[in-house]
Amino acid sequence: MYATDGRFTGRWDDPDGVWRTLYVGASRLACYLEVLAYARPSAQVIADLDEIVVDDEDAAAFPTVEPGRVPRSWCVPRLAAHGALTGWFAVPGHPETLATLRVGFRSAAIRHGLDDLDGAAIRDGRPRALTQAISKWINTLGGPDGYPITGVEFDSRHGDGLRLWAVYERPGDPVVSPHVTALDQMPVAPDDSDLIRAMRLLGLEWDDT
Repeated sequence: MYATDGRFTGRWDDPDGVWRTLYVGASRLACYLEVLAYARPSAQVIADLDEIVVDDEDAAAFPTVEPGRVPRSWCVPRLAAHGALTGWFAVPGHPETLATLRVGFRSAAIRHGLDDLDGAAIRDGRPRALTQAISKWINTLGGPDGYPITGVEFDSRHGDGLRLWAVYERPGDPVVSPHVTALDQMPVAPDDSDLIRAMRLLGLEWDDT
């Protein structure tokens, strides 16, 4: 994912682009669903593309992948890593946390077109301006040990039981967050069973053209 004007678009990213956020998942399936969701076929996108007339010369010079298809080369630069995560995390979807957030951010939720600030709003993550504002506030909090809170623990919008974490970057952190310890890693392979399942759930197929 790339930043625009120093700002990323993740649910818990810094709206001001000052600090960065590392997203990790409890399973490979959760991670694959998150990173491949962009490629899901959309009826509106397909209809819009059908209206575009492309001549043979342009099609040959600038080949495109059809919606819902992913080139196998997507796997090449990627690794799947397994590791240990430490630290204190805020859980926005917890009833106690929601009650606190509702006091401070309900008016913002309404301004953004939501009826209320509830668990559904947190999980859906739209509009991004709301969840990023919440994350900016959480980033200022300290954990029970007195150190800055590590990040946010939340559920994927792709289904129950898909736990994710957003780990905050702090000043002085090394290249790899001190809260993440890599135990092993492997190349992402097209025949990875979790990857195959994620693609099936998202309605995706490999593009072999």
